[in-house]
Amino acid sequence: MIKRKTPIVLAGLVLLVLWSLHRVSAIEIPLETVAPARIGYVDLQKVFDTYPEKAFAEGDLLKEIERRKRDLSRRQNDINLLRQQIAADQAVLDQAKAGQAVRVPANAVNEPEPVPIAPPAPVAQSTAAVQYSTSSAAATEPYPTDDPLAGLPGHTSASTVTSSTGSLPGMASAPAPKWPLLDQLAGASAPSVLTADGISQLQDRINVHQKALDRAIADFKGFRTNAIADMKQLQTQKTYGVMARIYATLQTVARDEGVTLVMDKAYVLYGEDSVDLSDKLIQRLQQESLP
Repeated sequence: MIKRKTPIVLAGLVLLVLWSLHRVSAIEIPLETVAPARIGYVDLQKVFDTYPEKAFAEGDLLKEIERRKRDLSRRQNDINLLRQQIAADQAVLDQAKAGQAVRVPANAVNEPEPVPIAPPAPVAQSTAAVQYSTSSAAATEPYPTDDPLAGLPGHTSASTVTSSTGSLPGMASAPAPKWPLLDQLAGASAPSVLTADGISQLQDRINVHQKALDRAIADFKGFRTNAIADMKQLQTQKTYGVMARIYATLQTVARDEGVTLVMDKAYVLYGEDSVDLSDKLIQRLQQESLP
């Protein structure tokens, strides 16, 4: 008679078979062959604040900011001056139109310089003329006339300029005043009733200054917008430049200390002093900054 095996014995046989198959298919990797990773950390904010190059970068940035602030202040002063001049002229104009005697305010606005007229294009010379001038150059005295540049294309002789304009060559004559009657009345000691010509000149001065004010305000807004964008870009460039040098030195310090991974201390919940590379990094950066 054959005895039946109990369920416990059958279960044991199944486990034995499965364990044997696992031993055959598994690959054993000894832990001694896995290189351990050494993690370090640095107080990046402390390193950045104590790095000498950061102070130099901030100094350059502050200089540029101060320069832009001076430009903005100068432009704002010009705008304020135009507004004051327009307001004073408008008040006098209203009184003059009413027939009252008025004191014409002096023009405190610096008028823009006239745009210089471009010189005429040089006249093309024939080949024969060029050859002739070249061949006769040796026999010509250094300064045969009063004007050594006389005869050159596009050049007017000194005698012609003096006789036509009454000034020396290359010297621009003073521009005629735009509002001569207003300048004369501004120096008067007593109020006067403006004539139609005076009222017309005063209205024209207001119109000219109003257009200049509109252009100055538009230029001021554009300059301020560009200045803010430029300062942000310059600050980013300076910061990236400093951080790039810090990271380069950090790699060297980490290799010297055998650290394979470096984290910012702000994200480390716990760490031993032996893996804090902050002071060593600061010391290395200060040594590299020495002349």
